[in-house]
Amino acid sequence: MWIYLLIGLIILVIIVVGVLFYLRKSKQEEVSKEKERLQQVIQLPFHLDLEKFKSFNLHGEAKELYEQLDGRWKDTLKNNKMHAESNFEAADENLKKFKFSDSKQNEDHAVQHIDNIETMYDELSSEISSFVNQNDESRKLYDESVDLQREANRDVLADGHKFGDSRKPLESLINSYEPELEKYSSLVDNGDYNEAYSHISDVHEELVNLKESMERIPSLIKEVQKDLPTQFQEVRYGCRELRLDGYDLEHIKVDMTLSRLRTELNLIEPKIAKLELEEAEADLDRINNELDDMFDLIEHEVEAKIKYDDLKDKVTDSLFKAKDTNMSLRTEINFIKESYYINDREVQTIHKYEHEIEELVTMYSGIENEVNKNTTRYSRIIDNLEYIDSTIESINNKQDEVLEYLQSLKYDEEEAIDNTDLIDEKKEEIMHRLTTSNLVRIPEQFIVMKHELDNEVKEIDRYLERRPLNVRYIKEKVDKAVILLNNFEQEAYEVIHDAELSELIIQYANRYRKDNAELDSHIEEATRLFNENRYKRSLEIAEEALSEIDKDAVDRIFEAYENR
Repeated sequence: MWIYLLIGLIILVIIVVGVLFYLRKSKQEEVSKEKERLQQVIQLPFHLDLEKFKSFNLHGEAKELYEQLDGRWKDTLKNNKMHAESNFEAADENLKKFKFSDSKQNEDHAVQHIDNIETMYDELSSEISSFVNQNDESRKLYDESVDLQREANRDVLADGHKFGDSRKPLESLINSYEPELEKYSSLVDNGDYNEAYSHISDVHEELVNLKESMERIPSLIKEVQKDLPTQFQEVRYGCRELRLDGYDLEHIKVDMTLSRLRTELNLIEPKIAKLELEEAEADLDRINNELDDMFDLIEHEVEAKIKYDDLKDKVTDSLFKAKDTNMSLRTEINFIKESYYINDREVQTIHKYEHEIEELVTMYSGIENEVNKNTTRYSRIIDNLEYIDSTIESINNKQDEVLEYLQSLKYDEEEAIDNTDLIDEKKEEIMHRLTTSNLVRIPEQFIVMKHELDNEVKEIDRYLERRPLNVRYIKEKVDKAVILLNNFEQEAYEVIHDAELSELIIQYANRYRKDNAELDSHIEEATRLFNENRYKRSLEIAEEALSEIDKDAVDRIFEAYENR
């Protein structure tokens, strides 16, 4: 038995040893790959990147940068290569001793040093590319700056008249950039490429700004020498004509303002000549804003005159209409106050309108006096005229309503008399319909309702004989009587409707009574209720009983009754 155990143990040991050797071989292959990678990294062509510096002047900043980059690469390569190789040797030794964990740690350290070399290569290559790109951009800015300086010089020489007194300062400024451009070339020759880039960037920006300024100068000069003086003249002559047309423009102070603006305008051209364009533009904006404000005030006066011309005839007519209507109201009240009741509030309202109209007439007279002067400030009177227009329109509307009411009193009285007669006739007609219907007897409620209507009609007739007559009260009494009449009519026709239909159904159902005891019982009950003046309930019982036997008959009876 122990022989089998020994054989099994030997086999197990062989397997374990085989696995260990397999793992060691696998790890050795992995380390070998990283060693190959180290050799590849060592062979990175950094010297080719440094070759790019040979196209530059290796002096000054360029030389310092070249030496710095070369030194950093060599130091990084030397230190990391040494540590990586040392870690690989340690990893190999640990693998021989089957110390896989220690070997893995050594391998990771070596890989980190390889990564450091690659990272430094990428970083240094990027710096070289940035340096090259910066100098390409620097050269481009220099070429553009030369063109800008040349174009500016040509424009001043060819079209100097467009720049006025700013021509000589412009020539001096343009010429001042020649040494700046030469300085750039000198910096490049000395290898100071970073300083050269910073310098040419500033020069290029200034030349672009100079070009924009030169484009603005002719328009600024034109505005100072031609546009604004022309506007000043237009305002001055325009206001002179408006004064001749009767406009009062003293509050605008046109002449004084224009003189001040002219003085300020004369100070702007020297600023343009000194190339103080921002300040010159700010001054021009302020002058234009003041001119706009003056134009707005003048336009306001003209618009006020137009409004006055549009409103004056309308307001005059409205005032005359208001006075005539108020006179008619007072005359109408004096004529009808013995026949019809007019409350004191309405009388006081008419007198109030009379006083308000007189105040508006006085205000309008003041406006006319102002307009009749040699000059008129229309903006000052238009607000009062618009107030008169809106107020008198409101008064006219209210007076028309009062006049319409007064004139309607006679019509309302006649209408109340006609409606009272109609109520009386309709009441008797309804009562006759109840009397001639198939009702066993007239229900007490209709006797009471008719009596109430009789009293209402008599009271209205008595009140119509009074003087002065309160028409509003009469209309309310008539409206109340109409409501009573409508209720009387509605309830009367509902009772007649139920009674007649109930009788028709009972008569039709009699043919089935001897053969149907249940129907006979229901019809007997319906007849009893009919005789007790309970027509609605009688109809419900008779309809329900007959529907159980002959629903079509019930439908035909209802249809025939409704269509008669």
